[in-house]
Amino acid sequence: MRLWVALLAMLGMALGGLLYLANSRPDIQPHTHATLTTASKASVRSLFLGTSTLVWTDGKTTWLVDGFLSRQPLWNVAFTPLDVDEALVDATLQHALDQLNMPHRVAGIVVAHSHYDHAMDAPYIAKRYGGQVHGSESTWQIALGQDLPPTQMEVVHNAGVARLGDFEVKIRQTRHAPTGFTGGLNHQPLRLPAHALRFKEGLSYSFVVHHKSQGDEPIALVQPSAGFLPGENRDLKVPVVFLGVGGLGRLGQDYIESYWQEMVTQTGARRVYLIHWDDFTKPVFSQGQPAPLVPMPALMDDMSAALPVLQGLALRDGVQLEVHQAWETITFN
Repeated sequence: MRLWVALLAMLGMALGGLLYLANSRPDIQPHTHATLTTASKASVRSLFLGTSTLVWTDGKTTWLVDGFLSRQPLWNVAFTPLDVDEALVDATLQHALDQLNMPHRVAGIVVAHSHYDHAMDAPYIAKRYGGQVHGSESTWQIALGQDLPPTQMEVVHNAGVARLGDFEVKIRQTRHAPTGFTGGLNHQPLRLPAHALRFKEGLSYSFVVHHKSQGDEPIALVQPSAGFLPGENRDLKVPVVFLGVGGLGRLGQDYIESYWQEMVTQTGARRVYLIHWDDFTKPVFSQGQPAPLVPMPALMDDMSAALPVLQGLALRDGVQLEVHQAWETITFN
């Protein structure tokens, strides 16, 4: 009898620990700053919508990184097939375009890799708002599964360029963070609804953003995934990096330092905005209103381990570091 009591007590403690980790989130408030800006419609601007979704515009042309806006609840992600939440995607994107004072049109979407939290919504956005999807063969299989016309998909292999009005986006191969979900290819059209695990990574890309107003110099590097190829940025100098940190807290200080060296120290960036830090099973737009982001729970990631390391590296290199908040706009000129 005592043995059963002890086993039940141990089970209760284990379940309690799991529940604590599932609901425990680091306090990121000390690491955030107000970056909302007032700028003319003609300015080059980016608007953050959680995960690695960025809406870019120069007052004439609007395009997106990833465009993942469905953000299904954790229960759905774990236990049910997923589909595009068209009403939520429309409401979120239209509110973002209204905030940027832009028409409800999109010139293109560049997709970092083919996991559902990057690629699932892009074909719908292309069909609904125009423009091409630029991504890997695996992303093309997701687009085929949603009947995106071939004229609206540009398949990228190792590298490519998306020319979007006065923007030029150089698409460069990189690596996904080493996680249990890294790797795999989509070999045939992926019809929705489909479970999250069926969205294989394919190739991963980073994006170097140029704009005609800035001449030949790039204005930003977007690294959606916390991975890297050694030396991939040895030829690149940029003032701003949007740095994906999803999973970084589980990879250790040596990995974080190597990642920072490749993405920030090597590029000479002076400003770094952390992206893909948030719990993407929580909405970024709810009941007709923008919603704040929250960190991943400790059970899934450990921002409290990664942030102090990143802060120390930023202080060492004289870099302005910020945890990018949803609905913040960055102005580049």
